[in-house]
Amino acid sequence: MTGNDENRAPLNLGYAIPPPLFPPPARPPRPEVPAPGVVPRRRHRARRVDGAFVSGALSVLSLAGLLVALAVVAV
Repeated sequence: MTGNDENRAPLNLGYAIPPPLFPPPARPPRPEVPAPGVVPRRRHRARRVDGAFVSGALSVLSLAGLLVALAVVAV
């Protein structure tokens, strides 16, 4: 051991983290089955955006910003 090792904190993840003053209340257990009469929602597949759409959208937004900037400067 060198002289620096005596001043180091132990490599414990919970070191120097005090316990919470007010721990969160315990949650009630979730029911295993849904309530009667509740229809589970269908999950729609998220629509993926391709590169052409992103490129076109950025082009339109940049042109709109350029037109707004020109209109502000012209006034």
